[in-house]
Amino acid sequence: MTINYFDSSFLLTILMNEPLSEEALNVWQSNKTRVSSIMLRFEANIVLRRNYRNRMDKVSSDWLTSRLQDLNKFLNDIFYIDITENFENSVSNNYDILSKCKSLDAIHIATALDISEKYGRSEICICSFDKNMLKVAKEFGFETN
Repeated sequence: MTINYFDSSFLLTILMNEPLSEEALNVWQSNKTRVSSIMLRFEANIVLRRNYRNRMDKVSSDWLTSRLQDLNKFLNDIFYIDITENFENSVSNNYDILSKCKSLDAIHIATALDISEKYGRSEICICSFDKNMLKVAKEFGFETN
C-alpha cells in the first residue's frame, strides 16, 4: 500500500489549472490513501486568496468561491497529521538535512518522516511540484511524484 503525502503545490496546481494539472489529478485519483500536515489547509486557503487578490481584474467574480469549494472537496479526502511538541522532538535530529529547503517544505518532509516511523519510508510517496523539496525528500529515501 502506497501512502501519498501531498503538499500545497500539488493541490494548487490542480485548483489553478496550471501546467501538469491533469497529471496531478491522475495521481490524486489513483491513490486513496492521502495524508498531509494540518498546515496544508492553511497554505492552500491563503495562496488561493492571495492569487485571487492579485488577479481580480483577470478572473471572474466567482473564481475564488469556486476554487474554495473545490479545495474543500480535496481537503475532505486527506488524513491530517498534527504538528505537536512530540512531533518536533521526533524530527529534531534531522534539522541539518531539513534546512536544505524552505521552512514549510521542511515541515511537510518532517511530517512524512513522522509517518514513516509507523509505515516505513518506502511506503510513502511525496507528491509535490517543488523541485528542491523533492530533492530533500529523496535524500531521506522517500519515493516522489
